[in-house]
Amino acid sequence: MRRLALATGASDAITAPKESFWRADLILVGITVFLSPMNYFRADFAYITLGDIFALLTCSIMFMRGLLPLHPLGRATAGWLISVLMLASGLLLGSAMNGDLLTGIIVVGQYCFSLILLPLIVMQRSRDEVVLLVKIFVLSMVVVMVHGAWAVSYTPEDLRFVSRNGRLAGLVERENATAALAAVAITFTLWLYFISELRSWLLPLIMVPLVWGLLLTGSNSGFLLTAIGISFLTLFSGALRVWIGMTIGTALFMFAIYQWGELFLPEVFMERVFGALESGDVSEAGTFEDRLELMREAFSLTRNTIFLGLGADQYRTVSIFGAPVHNVYLLLLAEGGLISLLGHLGLQVTSVFIAWPVWLSRGTRWFGVLTITATIMLAFSQMGITHYYARFWVMPWLLAIAASVAVMREEEESA
Repeated sequence: MRRLALATGASDAITAPKESFWRADLILVGITVFLSPMNYFRADFAYITLGDIFALLTCSIMFMRGLLPLHPLGRATAGWLISVLMLASGLLLGSAMNGDLLTGIIVVGQYCFSLILLPLIVMQRSRDEVVLLVKIFVLSMVVVMVHGAWAVSYTPEDLRFVSRNGRLAGLVERENATAALAAVAITFTLWLYFISELRSWLLPLIMVPLVWGLLLTGSNSGFLLTAIGISFLTLFSGALRVWIGMTIGTALFMFAIYQWGELFLPEVFMERVFGALESGDVSEAGTFEDRLELMREAFSLTRNTIFLGLGADQYRTVSIFGAPVHNVYLLLLAEGGLISLLGHLGLQVTSVFIAWPVWLSRGTRWFGVLTITATIMLAFSQMGITHYYARFWVMPWLLAIAASVAVMREEEESA
């Protein structure tokens, strides 16, 4: 098997010396992870980001050195690939029969890049390497938020990074996506702290820019996603001290916001989030009602797309609003039919399948916790976005899955 792996440029695991953190593939994948949230750095003619170039370089180096894993997700690789095939085939079939085949090929190609190529360069790494990549992602989001806070304060008229209503879009270029990634980064940071990979004095230095950036986005969904991430990270940990600590910390934070929030919170947060929470009026929470109308339209439209979808990126052409529904589940059902939706759900089930035995083991529980929590967070966030092949959506999810895969790999090697 090892000879076959070397001959084909692939292996079941990355077998370079464990103590070496200066390998070319690790450096390149670290740069890829660092650039993944920075959607701003991309080509004008197609959706090709700077991070994609480094991902291809990483893949090329790993292929030449025989380091590409044959089974990137271990025993769950077949389930993952079948799910990707289902998602892609539904979109392609709908595009060929009802929509634009070229557009279908482009969209499916983007999904395949994110869901097939990226796992090849991220999975089957050692536990130490996965932790390092998670740290790099958190560092990247700190940079994004510091840059965004500077833009909001000193160049609020720059519409590349700040929306017309003063919300932070940052290098991600999307307000709600920036908030969602801040929520993920906050969850990752707490996880690193709980597994003793982050010193106590570093925790506030990292959390402050992430939380402040989250507030600057004025995103209700981002605020809720943060609460979901912290809650499930605490819940699945099964550690009483973590439950008590997080409960007290959250209560104090919410009390401070309620009592003195007007003195220090950003104006955009007070208008869009705090105002809606205080009054209970969802009309103050931004575009919720507009998106609800799109979802109502999608519910009626998908009755006719169960077996054959409209084709990739075709929802906007039939919608009376001229826009895609901001709900991945409804959008895939409309454009790719039931087969695409089932493929998408299969990816989520596969990630939980990978994490479940890791979570059940007391010694590796925290790694399973990260995978399950990140999957839940992504599943929730997909109720408010369109297609999710953008690398900033997929990379943090893959890093969380890689944490459980790393533990499973270690157990198989020691058996």
